[in-house]
Amino acid sequence: MDTSLYGQMKTTHSSSGFCKTTRCPSAETLLRYRRRRLPIRNRATVETHLRQCEFCSAELQLLERHRNELEEYRAAEMPIQLRRLAEDLLSKTARRLSLISDLTDRQQLSH
Repeated sequence: MDTSLYGQMKTTHSSSGFCKTTRCPSAETLLRYRRRRLPIRNRATVETHLRQCEFCSAELQLLERHRNELEEYRAAEMPIQLRRLAEDLLSKTARRLSLISDLTDRQQLSH
């Protein structure tokens, strides 16, 4: 984590309108906050900032709506019976392809 995060994120926000400022956490920091991967002290700092900064609150809502598919949806483990069936079918196919290849090589040699 960026060691300057605490210093960057004071509880003030831009009075010039709805925009990200140098005091706002990065999108990466907001993602780590959402995923609960920030240290407690930094998490509290982000929470304080979010209460005061409409832009970052909106950015966090956007990040929550557009989830990282790789993180959110993990592949289910293949049942062992299905794995064995697939391995058996693949090995039979490999043997057949090997036999066809051997026949093709022999025919080429005989001509």
